[in-house]
Amino acid sequence: MEPQDTVFKPEFARHNQPRRIVTFGAYYPVAQVMDTTGALRYIREGGQTGYSTQSVSRMEEGVRWTRWINALNQGRQWPVKRLFDRLDPMLEADVAVAVVPSHDPFAAPPIRDLARRLAGSGDRVDATSCLVRHTKIKRIVYGGPSYRGLHRQTISVENAHLIEGRRVLLLDDIAKSGASLRACEEMLYEAGARVVQSVALGRVTARDE
Repeated sequence: MEPQDTVFKPEFARHNQPRRIVTFGAYYPVAQVMDTTGALRYIREGGQTGYSTQSVSRMEEGVRWTRWINALNQGRQWPVKRLFDRLDPMLEADVAVAVVPSHDPFAAPPIRDLARRLAGSGDRVDATSCLVRHTKIKRIVYGGPSYRGLHRQTISVENAHLIEGRRVLLLDDIAKSGASLRACEEMLYEAGARVVQSVALGRVTARDE
């Protein structure tokens, strides 16, 4: 892969996987966070479990990452700074930064603040206005359907000049089925993006994975 067709810097080349969704950590649903936190407390207090040291470390990291994402989605600013400090050094200086739109046309996706901060660093382009949801859908976490066709029917591309011929970082907070990211990725390519790297901060996962 040529450097001009990558979003991440060479030292972070493992994340350059166009046509695939890159995630940075596990995301636990609410009930699972409580269950995992209880298990970790039991382990710290000397309780015997069948978990290996590596599994415990993964659980601790998953809980920490989940709390960051939840705080971001609640509109807190401290996770924006922490996530920016982690992601900014990894990205090339001239990429465009886009986001998967919220399920509700009248609600801004919480990850937009992070995306705009990343776009404001270096010579990057703020492309957070490119993908627009024009019809409300039910969130997948509340039992709503999620397939690429649904997202393509309810999202449109605007301000395509911001991504034409550019490398694009496409951000979302969490990925479960990945349908919304894949639909948005396809639409950005169709609108003229040179390369699109889809990134979700967290991957919905079972505790023991």
